[in-house]
Amino acid sequence: VGGFDPEYHAAGDDVDFCWRLQQGGGVIAFSPTAIVWHHRRFTLRAFRKQQEGYGEAESLLRFKHLVFFGPTGTAKWRGQIYGTPRFSWFLGRPIIYHGIFADGFFQSIYPTPQSEVAAYLSSIEWFALTIFLFGAGVFVPPLRIVPYLMLGGTLCVALSYMVRARIEPRFDTIHSRLLVMLLAFAQPLVRGWSRYFTWLHFKRTPGSVIAQHEKLPPGKKIGRSWGRLAYWNEEGKDRHSFLREIFTLLNQENWRYSIDTGWQEWDIQIYGNFWWSIILRTVTEYHGGGKCLTRVQLRYRYVTTTVIVNLIVLTLFIYHFLKTGHVQLFFAIPYALFALFLFLRARRLKTRVRELVDFAAYRINMNRILRSRLRGNPTADAPK
Repeated sequence: VGGFDPEYHAAGDDVDFCWRLQQGGGVIAFSPTAIVWHHRRFTLRAFRKQQEGYGEAESLLRFKHLVFFGPTGTAKWRGQIYGTPRFSWFLGRPIIYHGIFADGFFQSIYPTPQSEVAAYLSSIEWFALTIFLFGAGVFVPPLRIVPYLMLGGTLCVALSYMVRARIEPRFDTIHSRLLVMLLAFAQPLVRGWSRYFTWLHFKRTPGSVIAQHEKLPPGKKIGRSWGRLAYWNEEGKDRHSFLREIFTLLNQENWRYSIDTGWQEWDIQIYGNFWWSIILRTVTEYHGGGKCLTRVQLRYRYVTTTVIVNLIVLTLFIYHFLKTGHVQLFFAIPYALFALFLFLRARRLKTRVRELVDFAAYRINMNRILRSRLRGNPTADAPK
């Protein structure tokens, strides 16, 4: 499977190796005689750096194994890791498997799964929403109680760690328990911040790459059909050949992208800037005798920063409108300019990706067809 990937500097190399091994048909087994040395962290600074490394590793893993991650970038783990599950002592008890009619041999105790509610209450997304509502409560008094309740839920999760932590009797002091609570509170925030920072940094294609242009011959440049493209070939080259050539160009030009893992509705997600990415989908029609018509769809996909900024601005607009009954141009004009900025950035990125797709088609002798010609018989109107 190629060994360990040197891209992982802090953590994640073992997870990537195991996932690639499983995807290649391998099996991971347990060896009771194996010995693994794990370096413990004994200072707050070392613990913080460890969690930052874990967050960075999760972002890097998400690029290669998107199917194993949720919408917020956290990995979907099965089973139980890293000690007692949060809220297990409060929401449920361990389960004993007895077998059918209590005939099971070697009965074992299985811990209850980690509470998804507790995971959300301690996540950086929940904490960011709490801070936002604290700010909104300054202008909307009825909201002031909500962030306090949300923060209380977060502290309850940390408190559950403090109560259930197993500490050696000689070190089991009030100070130690409070330290565990602090670490339980800070760990998901530090890890989440590193995850988002790395994700936003690595999912952005360098501006110098987007600013370049493909060197297409004059006769191959077609300036229409922004979102839907079509290409004709009579040598049996279909979407698979096309995608391989697109991957080659993406790697040569240092684009950032993710590929379909079998669970997505797209073939490639091409990352552009802090605001937009492009979704690329392909399909091939086979017309016999090696004649193939490959259709390509390019769609915008907003980045998390686009959603957050727009939600904040729209919230302020709504509050101002409810308070004054009208919207002043002092607020409307800057937002309109910002919306225009987003539109131009999206259009520029899509134009650049379209050029790359056209150039990939040109390199494998696929001819671009205008949509107006597709309304008739593509085999009759295709370029020779």
